[in-house]
Amino acid sequence: MRSTAARLGMLAAAVAAAVVLFIVLQGSSDEGGDGSATGPASATTTTATEVLTVNDGEPVGGVRALTHEKGEQVNLEVRLNRPEEEIHVHGYEIERPALRSPVQLSFPARLDGVFEIEVHRADGSDAEIAELRVNP
Repeated sequence: MRSTAARLGMLAAAVAAAVVLFIVLQGSSDEGGDGSATGPASATTTTATEVLTVNDGEPVGGVRALTHEKGEQVNLEVRLNRPEEEIHVHGYEIERPALRSPVQLSFPARLDGVFEIEVHRADGSDAEIAELRVNP
């Protein structure tokens, strides 16, 4: 027959293991993504934030080529010198208001292919600011 102290010790160990497991699983969640996760979570590789600068509705330095591997986390910061309507990632159908700068976008690269990233200007026109290539 086990003592009360032994039972309490085993219970404390089980609770500690559950807490550690919870913390580890929380760290692998889709933080800041577009909320379109389907199925079980997959491992993603986080990359540094890429900065795109837009002045007067045009990309500074021309259209940027961005390359990621499928499964990586795409982190973008779009800096604007004036308010615009939105930033749009085609294919992923991610749209963020661009009334204030910077505009932050973070999402997992779940779709492979080539996708335009545009600024939809306040005057109703748009301009490509980057081309996102996601390798399979």
